[in-house]
Amino acid sequence: MAKSKKSGSSKLFFQTMWRLMLWGIAVLCGLMILYITVIIIQASMEDIELDASKALNLSSQIYYIDSKTGNPTELEKVYGTENRVWVPYTDMPEHLKLAAVAIEDERFFKHGGVDIKRSAGAVLGFFFNRDSGYGGSTITQQLVKNLTDERDRSVTRKIKEMWNAMRLERKYSKEQILEMYLNTIYLSQGCNGVQSAAHMYFNKDVKDLTIAESASIVGITQYPTRYDPFINPDKNKEKQELVLGKMKDLGFITPEEYDKAVAEKLKFVKSNMNTGANFQSYFVDQVINDVIKDFAKEKKMSIDEATIALHTGGYKIYATIDPSVQKAVDEVFSNTANFPKKEMQSAIVVMDPYTGEVKGISGGTGKKSGDFVLNRATQSVRQPGSAIKPIAVYAPAIENGLITAGSIYEDKKITIGNWSPKNQYSGFRGPMTVQEAVRISCNTVAVQVLQELGVNKSFNFMKNKLGVTSLVEKREQNGKVYTDLTLPSLALGGLTDGISPMEMTAAYAAIANNGLYIQPHTYTKVVDRNGKTALEMKPETHVAMSEKTAKQMTSILYSVTQSGGTASTAQISRMTVAGKTGTTDEDKDRWFVGYTPYYVSAVWCGYDDAKPIGSLSTNPALAAWKKVYTKIHQGLPSKSFDGINTSYDVSVCSVSGKLYNEDVCKDEAGNPTKKTMRVTAGTAPKAYCTAEDHKKTEATPEPSEAPVTEEPGDIDSNENSKPNETKPAATTPPPVNTGKPTSTAKPTQSQKPAA
Repeated sequence: MAKSKKSGSSKLFFQTMWRLMLWGIAVLCGLMILYITVIIIQASMEDIELDASKALNLSSQIYYIDSKTGNPTELEKVYGTENRVWVPYTDMPEHLKLAAVAIEDERFFKHGGVDIKRSAGAVLGFFFNRDSGYGGSTITQQLVKNLTDERDRSVTRKIKEMWNAMRLERKYSKEQILEMYLNTIYLSQGCNGVQSAAHMYFNKDVKDLTIAESASIVGITQYPTRYDPFINPDKNKEKQELVLGKMKDLGFITPEEYDKAVAEKLKFVKSNMNTGANFQSYFVDQVINDVIKDFAKEKKMSIDEATIALHTGGYKIYATIDPSVQKAVDEVFSNTANFPKKEMQSAIVVMDPYTGEVKGISGGTGKKSGDFVLNRATQSVRQPGSAIKPIAVYAPAIENGLITAGSIYEDKKITIGNWSPKNQYSGFRGPMTVQEAVRISCNTVAVQVLQELGVNKSFNFMKNKLGVTSLVEKREQNGKVYTDLTLPSLALGGLTDGISPMEMTAAYAAIANNGLYIQPHTYTKVVDRNGKTALEMKPETHVAMSEKTAKQMTSILYSVTQSGGTASTAQISRMTVAGKTGTTDEDKDRWFVGYTPYYVSAVWCGYDDAKPIGSLSTNPALAAWKKVYTKIHQGLPSKSFDGINTSYDVSVCSVSGKLYNEDVCKDEAGNPTKKTMRVTAGTAPKAYCTAEDHKKTEATPEPSEAPVTEEPGDIDSNENSKPNETKPAATTPPPVNTGKPTSTAKPTQSQKPAA
């Protein structure tokens, strides 16, 4: 009896659980049906039409705002309209249509817009392998995607797409749908549609394409760059044979036609490929890349999907370019005579420091060899040498209250562990102000200041305040630890990886903009063909340093361009210029980062393989900068930086660095210890040397054993950085006393060697 009761209880329990499970499934199904119904109702309210005029106007356009009229002016089409020619269905060869059906949607002529088998496979692939590449979209669904411009990867979008595909199938014939599809697909090289592709690749009308040529063209659409016949002919051939194989398997062509098509030698007309005369500028390359990247992020697309969307969506891109600035940049950088050595490369970014808008870019020298080639201004990082000192050492030290432009440090021999930094010039020059140290690019002072500041503060200042993303905090590779948290890296610019001209420009722009950092950007907004804003640039903006710090730094960098400074040749008529030069070990990299009250730019020069540039009479980066800036400032009203309209000489004691006092500033033989130092407003020493100052300050140490030749006014160098080489953290020199009499700073954890 007890057994019967127990059995009955178990049976009741399982019956109850079964009913609850069925009830739960029913509720879930009901909710899913309701959800799908709402989506379908919304989709049914959308007007989906096969309007040929839309297809003819899907090329995207790049505009700039004309500075004179304030009106948007077309700069360039993203693959112009000459590559989009509408061709009616009846003018397309049958084998071209069948090639598209075979590779994209083999049951196209049988389904009603949605292929149940493919969709089921895609759903299973999604749930069991979220990264599955199994595609469930029919040709009709792909067309809906192009017409609605909805490409985000969401269940809602997919349901709407499937419903709208079925709506199209009820309203239009298969022929009309296939005609629109073949006229709108993107086929690389700026070709939107099969007619433009036929002309581009084979110099013939689409109606004259052979089976082999049709398969080659249709195969491009899934991954345009990968299967571009001009760029990757081997990959295109592989895809063409895959298309032909599908056509044979489906009975669209005979085995004999297949063999003939596979054997046919495709004659691509490479002369139709873009030449240097019509390649888009480096700026256009960059703005397209930036929009694609932001589209992918904003719309939750893949990069491939975003690329196709931009090329087929009819967008208006409002770029930040100033055509006159870009023209000046192109005139200088396309002419290799402006650079001293064959095969030398260079890059420049011209930015408005007050808005963050990029006005001009060049990613290389000489004739541009193609669209989307290597852009050294944004895609390459190189060692900055002494050009890093203002942003890694002096600006953060001033911001943290450790120094001012007039602080006195002694240029002397210092040893940190087994490392002794040297200067480019011969020997040491004794006490000097921070401004003087920057003006002549003194390495020993930079190291002393950074040691007081601490490498962590320097690293975080550049990364978090100035937007430098290429710094290496810690990297383990091949059993070694690499880091930029070292004195040599941050004081003298021997970084693990380097920095790009774009990020260097943006960092200096914060100084020029009174301390406000604005993310550099190449466009302001993107508008769709219906006039709605599809993408809006909202650049990151934050206070990187105080206005007081920024103004001191500008005053210091202004002195670098004055007589005796390492960039004295950077002066431009009627304009004040501030800036800093940079040179790395073995002369592998040359830099100049300079700005006026109008623009800021970083220029890099060197070889792609990082071989030494060799002896030069001038800094080629500075020379290129000056040529560009002379052009872009023509006709602009004269302007100067606040508070540094004049520079003047002061007499200081060569022992103490304070103002010269003829009564006490003498050596043991009674000779005056007097030297002249050029300063700008507010940076001169304020106190006169006293007998006590003179007595307690050590004499200038002996000169370094190996004098280094220098071209006055143009070149500075860092003998201690390791350009294009990484550095184990374990070799970081330990902190030492700076020797500065007034310093109370103690070594902190941030100054210890990294583990």
